[in-house]
Amino acid sequence: MVSLLSEQRAQQGFVLVVLSICTLVSVILSAWCIHIDDVINNDGVEYIRTAEHLAVGDWSGALSAYKWPFYPFLMLVVSDMLGISYESAGYVLNSVFFTVSTLLFVLIVREFGGASRRLIVFAAVVATAHPAFNEYRAFITRDAGYLALFLAAVYCLARNHRTSFLRYRIGVLVGFLAASLFRIEGLVFVFCTPMLLSISRPRRSMSAWPMLLTVVATVAVMPTLIIGVVLLVPDVTVNHLSVLDNPLQVVTDAWGQIASTTVAKLTVLKQQFLGQYSSEHAYVLFGFTVVMIIVSAALGQLTVPWAGLTLYGVLNRPRFPESGTTLFWVGLMGIHGVVLLVGAAVMMFLTPRYQLSLSVIALLIAPFAFQRLLQQFPWQRLSVLRRLLVILLMLWGVGECISGLDNFTRAGATKDAGQWLADKVLIPGSLVTNDRRVAFYSGRHGDLQYIVTDVSRVLHGLRKGKWQDAGYVALRVHREDLENEAWILDALGASPLKVFSQPKGDKVIVYLRP
Repeated sequence: MVSLLSEQRAQQGFVLVVLSICTLVSVILSAWCIHIDDVINNDGVEYIRTAEHLAVGDWSGALSAYKWPFYPFLMLVVSDMLGISYESAGYVLNSVFFTVSTLLFVLIVREFGGASRRLIVFAAVVATAHPAFNEYRAFITRDAGYLALFLAAVYCLARNHRTSFLRYRIGVLVGFLAASLFRIEGLVFVFCTPMLLSISRPRRSMSAWPMLLTVVATVAVMPTLIIGVVLLVPDVTVNHLSVLDNPLQVVTDAWGQIASTTVAKLTVLKQQFLGQYSSEHAYVLFGFTVVMIIVSAALGQLTVPWAGLTLYGVLNRPRFPESGTTLFWVGLMGIHGVVLLVGAAVMMFLTPRYQLSLSVIALLIAPFAFQRLLQQFPWQRLSVLRRLLVILLMLWGVGECISGLDNFTRAGATKDAGQWLADKVLIPGSLVTNDRRVAFYSGRHGDLQYIVTDVSRVLHGLRKGKWQDAGYVALRVHREDLENEAWILDALGASPLKVFSQPKGDKVIVYLRP
């Protein structure tokens, strides 16, 4: 153990052993997460539906189902190659992507100056234990592919800093471009590649080029961000297919819609939340709200104890042993911040998953911060009170790591209900439901007009005589909403045919229509 955590330089063989162990652990973690929660996520249903359109050459239907279809296309390819279902292909892909991300994280820490055995081991622990790497292993999500390719670009960036070769510069650009196939924000980093290369080059000289490239990149980023909003935000109604035909017009139209949306939000703040004399501060409140949305999502992804460790690393010098790496690390964090700022301002919410790549980049400092803590506060010199505090903080951090692996969604009732309905709703349009997963497991996920996520809209439609050919109604009721269940029973005026439930999980109520 002493040798394992020594400050001795890690030789190639030691690094290979650590990476091999990381690979094995990552695969086991993916298998475990999928085992304890084998219910597909809602986005996964959309990806599979898109892959089904692609399988028959229906590109228009695929783009209608999902605006960024590369990940579903990969699922289709893997499914055909291995002879497995699209769902299994999604799990295979994400297991591979998260494993690659784990390995690249360790290698990037090494390039940032983590050359000792201790730091390599610390990096491996972070990459296999932190919720950012484990929380979404049971999901079928494009974010895993984006993270892996984004980290590949960052690794090439770090290599370019140490030994500036053309292959590394090309690797940075190719990595960001490939990441863009999964998420549009990758294009922002493509446009910022010249700036990142300029500030990461070894033995930088004082010149005007970095500043010029920064200005050019900033100007280029704004249209990209606007196009990203066009493609991903449902409230913006510009035709995404016109991005290639007339991108300038797309940017102009989108900017107009975004500006009008922002003005509308400010108007609501002034009229409904602020008084006559404080309405002039609406811009300040709006900006504060956007910042707090980002901070809240960041803490949700990083978790409080790990965020504290990261902050400690930021506040203490040297942040990274390798000279100059701090600068482009800050650049990566800053670009992420701009992307999230625009997204939060437009959508007024951010799920922690949106900050996955930012969290992983922030965590690069964690191994160095932990080593700094050990050096600055040796265990032998700590008082009893401080030792107790350290133990509590470590237990908190370990608890957050365990919670990242305990990602059981308790949605088994949706799968059970769908599989029970599968042989009863063979005809298109025979099932109305408010849950895409119920529709998926029953084989009716293609009947989009019969899938309405709002329970009240389903009941309203049934009262109005909608969906006359649907013989079954399957409604998911949240475990916290018992009053809603009673309301549904009263509205339908009939007893349920079958109820699927589980302890602490949502309930699915199935009705047979007269």
